[in-house]
Amino acid sequence: MVRQSGVRFSSVSISNAHLHPSTPPYLMIRSGPNRKARGASKKTSSANATQQAVFTYGFVGVNAFHVLLRFVLLRHRLTWGHAAKYAFTEAIALLFWSQLLSAARGGEDITGARGGLTGYMVDVIYVTWFTHFLTAWMGRWGWWVYAVIPMYAIYVAYQKVLLPYVFKGQSPFAALSNLFSSSSRTGAGGNAAAAAAAQGQPTSKRQAKLQARADRGDPRVQVRRR
Repeated sequence: MVRQSGVRFSSVSISNAHLHPSTPPYLMIRSGPNRKARGASKKTSSANATQQAVFTYGFVGVNAFHVLLRFVLLRHRLTWGHAAKYAFTEAIALLFWSQLLSAARGGEDITGARGGLTGYMVDVIYVTWFTHFLTAWMGRWGWWVYAVIPMYAIYVAYQKVLLPYVFKGQSPFAALSNLFSSSSRTGAGGNAAAAAAAQGQPTSKRQAKLQARADRGDPRVQVRRR
């Protein structure tokens, strides 16, 4: 029989007050993790619903303000360049919004709290709203705010791709300095070997290294020659 006090399976305390006395033990063991998973899923769904409401109100409010002010009240200042930039940036924001909605339907967190690609798309949408608000009020100078997006993308590419895989964890200046120094040492060794070959003398790897050091003025090579 199953006791009504409390049973501990696999370091998980489970209350049996709501379970039938004939419930198998393996079902009681799984009830704790399943309850936690359902709680996390409900929390994610609630956060996603709030985020979707923010996206909906944000898109409607910012675009209504921009169109009313720039395309209606200040249409005499409207240019084709401004209209093209507005359409292009709004299309990118709407594309990211559709991707986030698809992710939310799949049960993923779209609040951007976990960072990653989801956080980047959320940030792009927020920066787009802020840029459209400024450009509607200030004009073309507000478009400079949108430059934050490609600058941040370049920074992420440098941190995630260039620095670990291209520069091998070194700074770009140190990597270029090592590249130039290695090429200069290789050139010096090649010149010494070519000179020895021109004189008809056999050249070993050690002799080539000593000749390269002598060309650089290494005092250790000069002492050996004495």
